[in-house]
Amino acid sequence: MDSIYSFLSGCMNFIIVVMGLALIFFIVGNWMALNNHYKQIKNVMNWKNTKTVFNKKTHEVEDLSAEEKVTPDTIRELQTAFNRTCSWHEAFAQLIPIFPLLGILGTVAGIILQLSSQDLNQVFNSLHLALGSTFWGLIVSIILKIIDALLSVRIINETEIILDDYEKKVDNAIRLGNISE
Repeated sequence: MDSIYSFLSGCMNFIIVVMGLALIFFIVGNWMALNNHYKQIKNVMNWKNTKTVFNKKTHEVEDLSAEEKVTPDTIRELQTAFNRTCSWHEAFAQLIPIFPLLGILGTVAGIILQLSSQDLNQVFNSLHLALGSTFWGLIVSIILKIIDALLSVRIINETEIILDDYEKKVDNAIRLGNISE
């Protein structure tokens, strides 16, 4: 059992930093995908909000100047892809609180390993190493939370506002009889 405690207390800082860097990589990659979805949806919505006409026969929204068409299915496909990417964001965001827990695990393992020691200097030296894992767990968690808040959350909120606005416009058009379901 001492070998497990020794491994956890000795390697936990390295594990926390490597896992933190990997999660940063995944969060940034997910942010890039979310940003791509946001740009696609915003472009379609901005294009759609120009002079458009709804063709009741084909159920397509037509741009009078460009002769291109956006259907509700197009918007639904973009929204589905966006929601899929958001679910990955949620998974990554749920992993952030693991880092302080890993730090505490390293601290507890280091303390347990040294409880049987009679040398007080050795106990204090190992306590320094053990508390280092909690320190790194907190630092990595804070960095990840800042990156998540500054990148992904803003994009998700802005995209959801655009999609909610679209749904309100469609519901209003259905209610007024301009569009049939």
